[in-house]
Amino acid sequence: MQNHYETLGLSMHATQEAIRRRYRELVRQYHPDVNPSPQAKEKFLQIQEAYQVLSDPERRRHYDALLRLRMGEPPSARYSQPRTASRSHAAEPSRSQQSRASADELRRVILQAERAFLQGRMQDALYWAKQATRLAPRHAKGHEIIGDVYRTQGHYDAALNAYTYAIQLDPNNPDLQRKLESLLALTRARPTAPPSPVLRHLPALKLPPEWKLYAAQSLGWGAVLFLLMLAYTVPGTPMLLHWSLNLVVYLGLAGFLAGFLMAVSRWVAPIGDAFPWRRRGGQIGAGGVFLGLSAFCFPLAVLLYTLLALTQGGLSRSVTRVFVVGSALTLGFALLYPHDWFHTALFGGNLLFLSLMGGWYLADTLRLTP
Repeated sequence: MQNHYETLGLSMHATQEAIRRRYRELVRQYHPDVNPSPQAKEKFLQIQEAYQVLSDPERRRHYDALLRLRMGEPPSARYSQPRTASRSHAAEPSRSQQSRASADELRRVILQAERAFLQGRMQDALYWAKQATRLAPRHAKGHEIIGDVYRTQGHYDAALNAYTYAIQLDPNNPDLQRKLESLLALTRARPTAPPSPVLRHLPALKLPPEWKLYAAQSLGWGAVLFLLMLAYTVPGTPMLLHWSLNLVVYLGLAGFLAGFLMAVSRWVAPIGDAFPWRRRGGQIGAGGVFLGLSAFCFPLAVLLYTLLALTQGGLSRSVTRVFVVGSALTLGFALLYPHDWFHTALFGGNLLFLSLMGGWYLADTLRLTP
């Protein structure tokens, strides 16, 4: 079976520009609108899959590691303890065989972890990576994959611990160094402003940090519930689709507050990690497709995402939570708005989801600002 590089006719050392150029050439040759043969359609799908992986540096890095493991690379010394040069003992062949068996098992486990991470099956990737650390506690790759999984899920403290331990085992790994620096920049606390001279001598209300977070969440979600009640008590005058201007404002504010609260409360990962589909090489990724589809028909976007996630090996916890909250709020407005529940349920999620994404993005921006 061809790998992605063979599908595009390139070597593993091809640059991003060479990948984009080759992809455009093959698309012009095998696109179904140009080449109607059944073989061309299958080839076109393989080209699309290969380009989606290789055009994303992070996914390409994991795919390269997976490919090297399939080919038996890197050398077994990376996956096992160094072999001794002495062969004076009669038991040396058995120890060598055990070492090779352990290296093969470790290679297989890491292969499973890399494949699961590449396919988005984070729980499976975490399981196999932990298995690798049990087989070889001083091998950096298992700890690195654990850090990748925790970072993708938004557990930054756990990811930081895993990366720190991995880089102690493999200090010359540039990928690990880059990931660690990126995560440190992400989690670096913002400097606090000095207290105002007027308020300096006033008594401060000292509360545990989690109490402050709970109080802020209570106020925020209370405001969302208040907007839901306003849709029932002050619905406004119906206009287009029996919607009122009041309902449009309520939907937008409720979605924005929900997205902001979910992001600052760490219920969801950063939007760039939760939607790892970016616009590359002039191609719109799946994240852009879902966002555009949600603006057109939110229930259809939820259905397609569920089907795609189930068939491609697992759901993203952050995106699932966003869709669940968006669906629940849309249903709440549909039940409480007295003029037209049907159009509110069918199209209310369009506006609410876009506002939710805006609140999510703003919270990420404020959190990442140094």
